[in-house]
Amino acid sequence: MIKRFICLALISGLATPAATIADTQDISGAWSFETVIRKKGCTITGLMHIEPELDGTRSCSFMASEVCEDFPEDRITVEQSCRIIRQGNFYLIRSRVLQSLTEGYSSAAYLPDHFTVKPVNQTRMKGTWYDRNYSDAVTFWRDEEAPIS
Repeated sequence: MIKRFICLALISGLATPAATIADTQDISGAWSFETVIRKKGCTITGLMHIEPELDGTRSCSFMASEVCEDFPEDRITVEQSCRIIRQGNFYLIRSRVLQSLTEGYSSAAYLPDHFTVKPVNQTRMKGTWYDRNYSDAVTFWRDEEAPIS
């Protein structure tokens, strides 16, 4: 009888979903990010500002700078807007290029940077960066925990 009770307690504990970091974390605020696109030989870094959630989605904006091994002097910087949708433990970040901040470089030539990230803790998220042609790992970080509201 005791074994049956213990077994039922374990099964019911497994059936109850545990709270995840995504359930409790406020991702609003400023985040830095970096991805190294190995197949392309380029690194993208940036700073993203994420707005508080409103009706299940978040808006965001960021500047991304890309530099490639073959042309290290040709750093390209673009401004992008984005929206974020939570899917389980992950955040889907879909972007749109607004303008090029690099003189002589057309924003039409830059593919939007998209991300799928999962919070690791209050100051770090990891996942995948991708565009239409490439994908690789990405890390987001911030220096301080977000204020508790």
